[in-house]
Amino acid sequence: MTEQLPKTTPPDILWTAVLDQNIIHPLLAVGETLVAATQPSGPTPEHGSVQALSLTDGAPRWRHDFEYALVSGMHAYCLHAEQKEIVVVAAGSSDFLKGEGALLALDESGAVFWRWQGEAQYYAAPVVANRQVIVVAGGKTLLVISPEQDGDEAKRVALPVTASLFAPLVHENVAYIPCRGPELLAVELEGDVRWHFQYQGGRRDWLDKTPVISGSHIFAASSQGTVYALDRASGNLDWKTAVGENRPLGQPAAMGERLFVGHQSGLDVLDARNGRTLWAFSTERPVSAAPLILGDTVYATDENHILHALDLETGVERWRHKLERRIETPPILAPDALLVADRGGNVVAWERPTLPEPATDPAADPDAIAAEKRQAATDFVEQNQPLKAAEIWHELGNLEQAAALYEAGAAWLEAANLWQQLDRYGKRAQALAKHALAVSKQEVDDEQKAAAWEQAARAFAETGQKERRRRSEKEVARYRQQAILTIEVEPESDLIRDAWARLNFIVRNDGFGVARRLHVALKDDRFEGQTARTQSVVTLQPGRDYSHWLDVVPRAHGSDVPMQLVIEYADKTDRIHTLERTFYMMVKPETGMLSIQSRIEPSTSTHELANLPTVDGRDLYDFREKLTKYFSKDELVDILFEMDLREGDFSEKLSAMARELIIGLAENGRLLELITICQEHRPKVEW
Repeated sequence: MTEQLPKTTPPDILWTAVLDQNIIHPLLAVGETLVAATQPSGPTPEHGSVQALSLTDGAPRWRHDFEYALVSGMHAYCLHAEQKEIVVVAAGSSDFLKGEGALLALDESGAVFWRWQGEAQYYAAPVVANRQVIVVAGGKTLLVISPEQDGDEAKRVALPVTASLFAPLVHENVAYIPCRGPELLAVELEGDVRWHFQYQGGRRDWLDKTPVISGSHIFAASSQGTVYALDRASGNLDWKTAVGENRPLGQPAAMGERLFVGHQSGLDVLDARNGRTLWAFSTERPVSAAPLILGDTVYATDENHILHALDLETGVERWRHKLERRIETPPILAPDALLVADRGGNVVAWERPTLPEPATDPAADPDAIAAEKRQAATDFVEQNQPLKAAEIWHELGNLEQAAALYEAGAAWLEAANLWQQLDRYGKRAQALAKHALAVSKQEVDDEQKAAAWEQAARAFAETGQKERRRRSEKEVARYRQQAILTIEVEPESDLIRDAWARLNFIVRNDGFGVARRLHVALKDDRFEGQTARTQSVVTLQPGRDYSHWLDVVPRAHGSDVPMQLVIEYADKTDRIHTLERTFYMMVKPETGMLSIQSRIEPSTSTHELANLPTVDGRDLYDFREKLTKYFSKDELVDILFEMDLREGDFSEKLSAMARELIIGLAENGRLLELITICQEHRPKVEW
């Protein structure tokens, strides 16, 4: 920092605004709206909000409040089919007894576009990539969700360690997940863990902030002042370097071969190739937010209330602006403004800084060069060399012409990429389907063919082409020898609120592989049952049906009460698959108390176990002890269902449930039936 640049002045301030709560996450510009996640001040806030301002003048637009939940992150998304921008918001419960986690999408007017029907108590900050929302639920499950299918779940991946509340970084269909510990996960969106980096240092050295990518490396900043550079493909450590004072580092940023890392007393810029410090800028308070790099300027905030504009090459400060409170979030860009917010809810909008004009060669005539290239492209078309012509049109920026020529040359993937850049997603899906068809005719392994059809299926799903998506998914199943399961549901009689009814269903395998250990489960608080899932262990061969039933009690009524069923099964490789299907059921209002009687009535007398008759003179006290020792409550409830008994007829505590079960069965002559079931489930125990 030996070179002193002349001081410059900041752009003109367009407007300022003050919100009534603390701003806790980065601002988000969506269309003509500025969105802020807020929460009340204090050590233990309980209620969070999302507030929206006009980007034109900072005037309030709308507000969405969360009951006993705090926002953990937001991300913007453009619905291409409807040309509509939405905000994906994730929140976590502030009181597990009163609130629950939330994942929902708000449109630019503040209306709820869709809400994720999950069961997690909290969700990490979401990220949007490849027209999908990727988010970690409950710290242990990675969800891939399609916003354009009303929030349908596309994939669910169990994580081996606990993720932090920071958003994953998604790059080339791999999610790099920050963790609550000295580790970082790389998980493919298809479900496989690519690598798991674990630093053998102190447990307090968390890699809990969103990492960044530069070239072939991924960089993670730790809570103990260390930057780790990992090989993106393998997760191997390339280099590490200490930054600051062994204190938590800020959210990093990367541009080219520069890595920007905030710390307790400033901002350091490292060479991404080796970790060497290129320059450092000192501040009085920590730099905790990622800087914004725009042209030749670095915009960095610190907790001393200041926005700094620094020269990219030297780190020399060009100008600064002080806000009312400490700044913990990064500056952001909108189409016409540069915006910064402090912790206290103060928002400042400047005119968007202009970028320096790129240097040009005065001797070059760009119009003449472009004319020569266009003529060359025309010549290649006449010579029946469409791919060479496509490359020239691509270079000239005529993407539509280039995409059409790539298709003429059967370069389907190149065409698909350009159609995506042009927001022509229907053309992209068609190109990917033709690519998959071409791969199917090649002498490659079946997995490559399946992967190509899977890519086409996703593209058709994004454009709402259900039939073409279904045909593509069938090709995926063909090459992977997978099952394709469908389910039909039919109640035996009218469904009445708060009354028992039997629900029959048929699961059919229309695929090419076996479905093993198949279960059907009920997943909806609007329907309850004696048990949440079927107990039959089924192996369903291709072309076969599986029929079963569940006893359910509807807890809501109406003409279209949604009921979620989950089909769980294992494929031939023993990999578990989960399918969720929603059925809309006609449920009549309650007409009276209806119930299904158990085949036995457990005794309510105070009989001692010792006084009960047994066929073999066994000690029923010992039998009860073994029952509670070797079975959990959930397993005992499964046994009740297996014996056609109702859970509601027994006590909730395990020991009391076991005692009442033994008494009831002994008095009804069915004790040997229970003993036989115990021997089947726990064959190594002497019953």
